Amino acid sequence: MNAPQTLNDADIQALDELLAMVPQPFETLDAVLLDGYLCGVLVQPVTLATEVWMPPIFGSQEALMPCESWPADKHQQLFSLIQRRFDELRHGMLEKGWFDPLIPLPEDENGQPLVGNAVFEGLGIWVAGFEWALANFTQLEDAGLDGVPDLLDSIWRHLPEQDEAQQMMTEALRQEHPLTSLDMAIETLVFDVVDLVEIAMAERMKVTTVVHDQPKPGRNEACPCGSGKKYKACHGAN
Repeated sequence: MNAPQTLNDADIQALDELLAMVPQPFETLDAVLLDGYLCGVLVQPVTLATEVWMPPIFGSQEALMPCESWPADKHQQLFSLIQRRFDELRHGMLEKGWFDPLIPLPEDENGQPLVGNAVFEGLGIWVAGFEWALANFTQLEDAGLDGVPDLLDSIWRHLPEQDEAQQMMTEALRQEHPLTSLDMAIETLVFDVVDLVEIAMAERMKVTTVVHDQPKPGRNEACPCGSGKKYKACHGAN
């Protein structure tokens, strides 16, 4: 796999500015949320087409299209930057086992770094984007793959809003595996996501083998991946 062109600081700033410029009624993710979202797409055990994962970035089930208030040149630039970041993340995960997430460094109103648990706030934003992907694409959690729940619990510990079960798990993780610095927290997050990608890729290969070795099922028959869904609603949808 050839290494994609890495986004530099100017590219990231342009990406964030273009996302903010998308006209209403779209409710677009910012660059940090987007980064987590793209990783949430990449951990799925099925390959999602660009036209499938792109609309939720804009809070819609319909694709963003050029219009009078959203000119074609901005549209092309934004979609190019999103695709480049997606390719960059995928290459890092698969070829290097590492990627650099876009995690903002929290500061107070005077521009001074925050201390204590506040240093992890940027992680919460990123993880919220990751959660948005899993809310839209449930294949990873539906597959019931070994190791996935524990890895997700480790990621969900950073969510700013948690239900009672998540709060209990977060507290247990804080006791058993405390994160003593932002660098340590980022490293743990990256390895959790990379582990999920490895699990997902193994499942993709297994499903591909099953589909190739057996006759293609009917659209209303059970999908051979074992999800319990009809073929047309699972791998037949791709």
